[in-house]
Amino acid sequence: MLDRRVNREVRDLRGRSRMDEQVERSRTPEREGPGAGPPFQLPAATGRLVGRDVTLTKLDELWGHRDVSRPLVVLDGMGGVGKTAVATHWLHLRRADFPDGLLYANLSEADGSPVTPEDALHGFLTSLGLPAAEVPTGPGRRSAMFRAFTAERHLAILLDDAVSAAQVRALLPATSSVLVVVTSRRRLAGLGIDDATLITVEPLDPDASAELLRETIGRERLSAEPAAADLIIAACGGLPLALGVVAARLRARPLRRLEREAHSYVRHLETADEVPEDVRDVQAVFDASYAELPGGAARLYRVCGLHPGPQVALETLADVLGFPLERIEDDVEALVGSNLLADADDDRVTQHELLRRDARSRAEREDSSSDRRAIARGFVRWYLARAQLADTVIHPHRQRFAQPDTAGSATFGNRASAVAWWRRELSTLRAAFAEADRNQWDEETWKFCEASWGFFLHHRDYEPWLSMNTAGVAAARRCAKPLVEARLRSQLAFAYAKLHRYDEAVSQNLTALRLSEQEGDGQTRATALSQLGRATRGQGDLPGALGFYRQSVALHEELGNRRGVALGRRRCGEVLSELGQTGEASIELEASANLMDELGDANQHARAVMALAGIRERDGRPGTAIEMLSAALAVVERLDSPYYTAEILASLGRIEGRHGRDEEARNHLARARELYARTGDPQATANDGE
Repeated sequence: MLDRRVNREVRDLRGRSRMDEQVERSRTPEREGPGAGPPFQLPAATGRLVGRDVTLTKLDELWGHRDVSRPLVVLDGMGGVGKTAVATHWLHLRRADFPDGLLYANLSEADGSPVTPEDALHGFLTSLGLPAAEVPTGPGRRSAMFRAFTAERHLAILLDDAVSAAQVRALLPATSSVLVVVTSRRRLAGLGIDDATLITVEPLDPDASAELLRETIGRERLSAEPAAADLIIAACGGLPLALGVVAARLRARPLRRLEREAHSYVRHLETADEVPEDVRDVQAVFDASYAELPGGAARLYRVCGLHPGPQVALETLADVLGFPLERIEDDVEALVGSNLLADADDDRVTQHELLRRDARSRAEREDSSSDRRAIARGFVRWYLARAQLADTVIHPHRQRFAQPDTAGSATFGNRASAVAWWRRELSTLRAAFAEADRNQWDEETWKFCEASWGFFLHHRDYEPWLSMNTAGVAAARRCAKPLVEARLRSQLAFAYAKLHRYDEAVSQNLTALRLSEQEGDGQTRATALSQLGRATRGQGDLPGALGFYRQSVALHEELGNRRGVALGRRRCGEVLSELGQTGEASIELEASANLMDELGDANQHARAVMALAGIRERDGRPGTAIEMLSAALAVVERLDSPYYTAEILASLGRIEGRHGRDEEARNHLARARELYARTGDPQATANDGE
């Protein structure tokens, strides 16, 4: 036993001695000539790197702190984002810091399979001077030899397109004098236990994308067709690979118009047939990532491509697919790890636009049309249900034709959370509505229009609103819902009147009135009469407007609709004030304010007070008017209502300006203009809203 142990120790000593001899011999090569210097294996660097200053600074900082933090960095990101370009560019700049050489290994084979660490180590060892015949066999012995060879050297190593943390770990030296830069389409979060610094390389922003194109095809050519340039930049999604492909195509054809190239490139991205080879190079990086996904993650990737917006909550995916949240989390983890999804706030994930296009294309090829349709409609219904719930909190006093389905849905705790959700999801909600309209899912289409009223009232975005409600009217007619059609026509008329398009407003209101009389519905008739009053008032016929408003109030009183009465009396008061009948106007406005206060409608109470403040100023009490408007402003600001806040600010600023409070007036009017501009409202002095 003792003899065997002694023999083993002797063999180990001899092995270490031979390794020491090999290491020493590699540092004093006997051969001379070009191959005798330190190895330099980096790929060629690109020209000036655009839009990567932040990443390059991080690499500088990492290398500068190598004595306290391990010089190991992982650059991850989606395929085509330029990870290798960043790494090679920085290493070329820092070449003087690595007198013993720069090593390079591509850790993926052409078919995407991983290169074994044993093969990569063989290449490194021979590059460092070890004869091939003396390279030991086995990954463990080669790793040990590599650590010994690099122990006292100042090297940089670029491990490109790594597949796994384990693959990289076998190639790591054991000294702070050797920098290791890893690139990967995967997150390789496992290298965190090796004290790696993880940096995600993001797509370029539009300005950097434009700069990259300018450097390649020339500033004049790009600026000559700005709209086409913007389309190219959007289509490439900030991916340097895609931008480089388009730039090369344009550079090869100097007379080709950018507009022609833009449409051609977008068309190629949306088809899988007869795609030029250079465009296929972009697709290939997505193919490689997708091919490695497990089945569930691949399915979820395609589903995300059918989602109406780039960001989606995990709960949305779980509800629409009918899967447990834990399963969704597992599949999302795989997609995030492959940089095919990215984390967003509030338990959401986001998908890059090029990846969304790729995912949609794959869904069209791999999933049945019925399956795609069911998923798309599931998303539409999910957002509709949530929009209806939010609307009941934002505008709780309105009667509705469609009641939200609260089964299995989380409610909004307060108005602020409902408004915040609506703002965040606005683009997705519009895309979901467009999907419903495109497929003629008529019930969902008109319900979206109804559920959008509260948010629209406070934020105003007229052109999308007009388009949306025009489609809603058509959907309601196809559903044979005349009262719904009448309501949506009244909503259209409201927007037309605010845009001074009074003839169109009157036309919509008359149709709504006819439908309400045909159906014998007093509430709808009262609304149509009130909206006719608004349009008539805008046309300058104040007595006619007052008549319509009074008819509306009488109908609301018959129906027992106290809020409708309060709204109508406020409108009557505003018209009476314009007619100079301030005593009668005050009676109407005070009655409206008191009733809105009883009903708990803080916004409409503030609007009645605003109209009263105008009368107080005319009565010679500007100080009282300013106090009333300041109190109303505080109320509306708490409601987070840009439009109505602007309305009161404008009224307050005008009164202040007329009574010597110039600085306050300037500030309040400037804020009003800013808010009106944000909402897209054309009439900064309008106070004839809902």
